Amino acid sequence: MAVVQCPNCGANNPNGGRLLARCRQCRAYLAACRYCRFYDSQMMDCTHPARPEELRITDPSESLNCSDFTRLAGPARRTGLRVLRTAIVAGVLVLGALFAIVRGYQSATSLEPSVLLRTTISATSQINFGEGTFDVKAFVRNEADHRAREVQVFISGPGLVDLNCERTDPPEAYAQGPGRSVCGWIGDLEPGDIGSVVFYFRPREPCQVKLTAQVTAANLEGPERIVIAGEVLP
Repeated sequence: MAVVQCPNCGANNPNGGRLLARCRQCRAYLAACRYCRFYDSQMMDCTHPARPEELRITDPSESLNCSDFTRLAGPARRTGLRVLRTAIVAGVLVLGALFAIVRGYQSATSLEPSVLLRTTISATSQINFGEGTFDVKAFVRNEADHRAREVQVFISGPGLVDLNCERTDPPEAYAQGPGRSVCGWIGDLEPGDIGSVVFYFRPREPCQVKLTAQVTAANLEGPERIVIAGEVLP
């Protein structure tokens, strides 16, 4: 049997050559009058010369097992192309909408203004080994007119080899930083707010203390670095 593409849904039907065949996908008759070249949709009637005068076909979905049925040239192809064209247009519109959403999000994040932070570091200059902790106090003020997000203070440097961070104040601010660094979490700062964190380091042995304090924020263009120097005496 000939393969017939359903003009209604575009599915291929291997046995579609039979006059009373139905589409295996949408169950529409493949030999309905609307798909015959003798049916005039404007007149809503069959125009075949052998049609009896008293027989009028007003329903184009009729499938009469008519021996004069002659399939329209290419209706299935036209329907298939129309479906394909519609799918392509819909796909383009969806992709365009997604692209606009992504670009809008990128624009919103990239246009976020940078903040200005002013940091003050106060550190112990000199202690005797075994008589206390080496303390580093960090105070961060947001001097911008918008919120500073996710402000953190990192302490790093070769001097950490000889020091152990026992705790921070507040205690919940402590976090292990990348590498050998330690992190003090301050969080968001509104315009004019001041955040602080204190690190308490226990010396492992007498040493020269050389550290770097680095302040970061999610909307800060670049980190601010401050050198810390001190001494643990024997």
